[in-house]
Amino acid sequence: MRYHILGPLLVEHEQQTRPVTGGKVRTVLAALLLHANQQLSVAQLAQRMWPGDAPHSLRRVVQTNIVRLRHELPWPGSIVTGPAGYSLTVGPGELDLHEFDRLVAEAGTATSLDAQARLLRAALGLWRGPACADVVSPWLHEMDLPALNERRLLALERRIEADLLLHRTEGIVPELRRLTVEHPFRERFWVQLMATLFRQGRQAEALSAYRTVSQRFMAELGVEPGAELREVHQQILRGSGPHPLLAVAAAVVPATTTPDAVPQTLPAGALHFVGRAEEFATLDWHRDEAAAVIVLDGPAGIGKSALALRWLHDNAADYPDGRFCLDLRGYADEPPLATSEALAALLEALGVTAAEVPPGVAARAQLFRTLTANRRLAVLLDNALDADQVRPLLPGAVATAVVTSRNQLRGLVVHDGAVRLTVPRLEPAEASALLGLNPRAEEAIRLAELCDRTPLALRVLAERMARLPHVSPSSWIAQLVDEADRLAALDAGDDAGSLPRSLSWSYRGLDPDAAELMRQVSVHTAKAFTTGQAAEVALLPVPVVRRHLDRLVGVHLVEQLNHDRYRVSPLAGLYSRHATSIEQGRPASLRLQ
Repeated sequence: MRYHILGPLLVEHEQQTRPVTGGKVRTVLAALLLHANQQLSVAQLAQRMWPGDAPHSLRRVVQTNIVRLRHELPWPGSIVTGPAGYSLTVGPGELDLHEFDRLVAEAGTATSLDAQARLLRAALGLWRGPACADVVSPWLHEMDLPALNERRLLALERRIEADLLLHRTEGIVPELRRLTVEHPFRERFWVQLMATLFRQGRQAEALSAYRTVSQRFMAELGVEPGAELREVHQQILRGSGPHPLLAVAAAVVPATTTPDAVPQTLPAGALHFVGRAEEFATLDWHRDEAAAVIVLDGPAGIGKSALALRWLHDNAADYPDGRFCLDLRGYADEPPLATSEALAALLEALGVTAAEVPPGVAARAQLFRTLTANRRLAVLLDNALDADQVRPLLPGAVATAVVTSRNQLRGLVVHDGAVRLTVPRLEPAEASALLGLNPRAEEAIRLAELCDRTPLALRVLAERMARLPHVSPSSWIAQLVDEADRLAALDAGDDAGSLPRSLSWSYRGLDPDAAELMRQVSVHTAKAFTTGQAAEVALLPVPVVRRHLDRLVGVHLVEQLNHDRYRVSPLAGLYSRHATSIEQGRPASLRLQ
């Protein structure tokens, strides 16, 4: 016979596990198991069975439930009636709680960290959820279980600490993030989270975690965090310290570094800027919430960089220690900027000479975070390829990183706490205004829609219209209706103003299968479609198509309208059909379905 109380209450007999039916019966069994081999009086059992007034015939009702419990158990003789109450006889190995305590005790006497971690992991593996999860008893949960839950948390702290000392950090950050949410005032978990982030080279996130817990302590308790947490924070700020959980080689800040250098390298940005009131309000809100990493994502030419530049210029006073920009070349004719080169450029912008820049990505990243740890500055990481390119470039906790990319950078949101704002198309009136036309005119609205209300396309067309004032808006509409002519009209003739070239960069990073699916759906439809319809066109299994579509959505070549409804982004589809027609040596055609 085995009893399980570390989760829902279960009884195991002859390798068959079954729950205990009846709410009061479950409460009696849980109480007796939590005090196994000890006698509980009728009054003590009654306290756990009734949260309010107990029945008048207290002893009789308790006895009735004891009888019912005996019928539930395979060995009814295990419940012993004593002079003052009842007890449940439990032998060695019959109760998971006893097994948990035994393994924890063995871990306490183990001679190696590896053995400690193994035993603690085995002990914690006995827990299937909150103890006595299906027992409804306020007394039980308020008086009996807190001590048991504390023993579990202590074992969990010891196991995490052993793993950290053994340099096993994989998977610990998500676990500790969950634990700090569930137990926000348990400082040991915060110490371990900060230490783990620091050991993984994520100093900015470690400092951000301290800021979160410190603000919560002050707001809800009116006190600062404890001494250990404050000291770990100071050691992380310095980049090293004696705390055993911070055992990681720290970068040394060059003595000749000029920490007071104020970098100001932001480009001026677009002179004629329209709209984006809602996006500015969202960015302001993220700034007020002290977001450390803000991602602006969207398709080619949607105005991500222009929005970031205008917002950073408008909020210069919030970043007195500097604002600078780095083009990561994620989508460009040149190869993406290497992480080591990007870090060298960032350090030099902070006043570190080329001779003082340390070798290796890890050392450079740690030095960058150290130099920016206490500085209110903004870093615009423009045109990022993916999360792996960006992550080592994130500054210290007080600084703000604004990242623009055609990639949704899901990894930064999931693992690094970034907030994401997808930049939408301009409103119809804003798009018409960018063309310099009356926003209420039908021709202006039509031209804006043919440009998909995308700023780059609108600016290219606006430049052509200003250069050729004798060409009427209706003539431009007639030209843009033809897809091949539309691409030619939206090509300004240089890298910065070529919409076709800009769109081609989005395709360059696709794997061949995803690129082929994009070509297939672009040629066959301009309407919304389902995964099944795309699979029919591509002659591929639905799961494979779903993976490819997710990749295309992630880089804004395909729009996901709902759970299983997609459409090709209009300008991306235009480019794809044109490229396909050139490859096949025939005029582009669009077969609507």
